[in-house]
Amino acid sequence: MSYYNSGAAYSTVQLDGSTDLSDTLLIIPTKNEEEAIGELVSESRAIGFSNILVIDGFSSDFTSQIAKKAGARVIFQEFGNGKGCGVRTGMKEFLQGNYEYLSMIDGDGSNTPSSLKNMISTARMQKADVVLGSRTRGHRDKKAMNLLSLASNLIVSFLLGIKFERIFTDVQTGYWLFTRDAVERIYPQIESSGFEIELELIVTVLRMGMCVIEIPASFRRRKGHTKFSFELRMRNLYFALKFLVS
Repeated sequence: MSYYNSGAAYSTVQLDGSTDLSDTLLIIPTKNEEEAIGELVSESRAIGFSNILVIDGFSSDFTSQIAKKAGARVIFQEFGNGKGCGVRTGMKEFLQGNYEYLSMIDGDGSNTPSSLKNMISTARMQKADVVLGSRTRGHRDKKAMNLLSLASNLIVSFLLGIKFERIFTDVQTGYWLFTRDAVERIYPQIESSGFEIELELIVTVLRMGMCVIEIPASFRRRKGHTKFSFELRMRNLYFALKFLVS
């Protein structure tokens, strides 16, 4: 398969509110997101997502109960602790269903479900295997992303871009859209347990020669306290360098 440069020309088709998203599973990996998850699930349902799966990473608050009340299906993640285990659990559940697309956003309310609809339309019209939503290229609320977050993300994206001769601006995004074929190929390969899962995902799909497109996506201030500490950023930089030399 050929793959598209993220800076290449592309067209996106806006999906209206009547668009059928019954072939899409929306997964939301979470841990202790009771402040955001109810509104996020309701917002997703309001714009047409009827299949919403919240993967709970053993929250100590009321995340699971609130998500269920808002209309999501909730399961506990397998494989262990960490976001990577939640993503892998979501992919496993996806493959057990009859869906054609797997979409994913973070559970802290910073990602907008409406941005996913543009990613789905791009995958359908451009025949992409994977679509990323770039928070650095899209509209960002004031103070939604601090300078450290922006700088570390751009550095990691740049380093991986060098390896694969691509231009990326946000490889650590919470926005992902996969075709069924992509998930079938990716799932047996990934093994990350933590936040480095997104680095492993982008490296895996590029090594497989999949068609990957990056489009702008909106970014809001998260609700609650961030889990992405300075130590975790340094850990992700370590994994980026590890994937670069592997």
